[in-house]
Amino acid sequence: MSALSHTIGGDLELSASGGLAVVSGSEQTRQSILRRLCTNAGGYIWQLEYGAGLPARVGDVMNEGDIRALVLAQMQNETGVDQTQPITVAITSPKTGAYLLAIAYTDAQTGTVQELTLTS
Repeated sequence: MSALSHTIGGDLELSASGGLAVVSGSEQTRQSILRRLCTNAGGYIWQLEYGAGLPARVGDVMNEGDIRALVLAQMQNETGVDQTQPITVAITSPKTGAYLLAIAYTDAQTGTVQELTLTS
């Protein structure tokens, strides 16, 4: 299955021929995870539980346990993630006031470990 290529925060992407680009496989899963983590909970009217709302937490007091639990719960809803394999969520602070969220998961289609990082 494929979907329109759209990285959260940007426009729909164009193909080399000028049409709308499509995405599938590991890249589709990556885009889907980013969209889920960046969508505010309750912001998708057909699935009110969809979304982690991570961008809305920028500037809040960091509670690593809450963030880790939120991300893990949302990752369990992604069909492109192999749920039989461990998902790791690491949060580090490379400098004062900044955080790095690193997620490692196994792609359900390819069986390869994928890494996704987000910074604040």
